[in-house]
Amino acid sequence: MKVKTYKNGKNDFTAYLKDLGTGWEAGFTNGGPKPIFIGNFIHAAEANEWFNLMNTEITKFNKKFTVGSHCPTDWFTSFMGGHLYKQYYNFINRVLTQHSRRYEQLVERETKKYRQMNRNWYPGEKMPFLKIA
Repeated sequence: MKVKTYKNGKNDFTAYLKDLGTGWEAGFTNGGPKPIFIGNFIHAAEANEWFNLMNTEITKFNKKFTVGSHCPTDWFTSFMGGHLYKQYYNFINRVLTQHSRRYEQLVERETKKYRQMNRNWYPGEKMPFLKIA
């Protein structure tokens, strides 16, 4: 589990990355009952990449949007959570595009191989894929 702590005035915030079942969870919380951000991943490499990017975004956000001591905590956490989710979905779109491209190429390559092998099979050798209950 990775943890990074931030302080803004009297409020403490925690960014974390932990393994959760067969996947990974990256989150950002202020210690309250409701987390500010939660993201789930299947691959550890993507989770670590997002955790690093998330911490960079938190630092950038706090430098760009400094707040006074009388700023409502609920409003600020909502604002920061919206920013983190925007960056998270941009990251996910980029990662999913890479996976989609990889599997499209895989299916195209395997279809080509099937067509080559299919020429050598006799009609009697081909077996249907049946559902047996």
